Amino acid sequence: MKSTIIRPELITLNSNIQPSGKLTFFEGLEAFPFPIKRAFWISEVPDGEQRGVHAHKKENQLLICLHGRVNVKLECLDKMLIEFSLEQAERGLVLPPLVWSSVTFEKDALLLVLADQPFDERDYIREKVEFERIQEEYLNN
Repeated sequence: MKSTIIRPELITLNSNIQPSGKLTFFEGLEAFPFPIKRAFWISEVPDGEQRGVHAHKKENQLLICLHGRVNVKLECLDKMLIEFSLEQAERGLVLPPLVWSSVTFEKDALLLVLADQPFDERDYIREKVEFERIQEEYLNN
């Protein structure tokens, strides 16, 4: 029996909107679908350049564009293609494991990534041909 595929999804963080500005926040771990063990951010990527271009074996991530816009192209284990544009700091994209991702940055975008695993190079699937092999194994079982 095939395992159930967990799809990427958008979540909304709490915001307090005042005439003086918007404060987006989270309190406690219940704001996230998984415990956060690592955070990093990506900035100063030239307009139109891509980052990511890999998948993870185990790691879940939450992508939040804090400034500007990023366009995220995803390919799931069952070959479903999904695209998201992130441009609101209160919207986050939950990215489960075994989803091939490619993130295209627009000028001056700032992307925050929260992950449920410490960095481990062995968790990365960096070659698309390896990801396609895993897809075929999934589809043929």
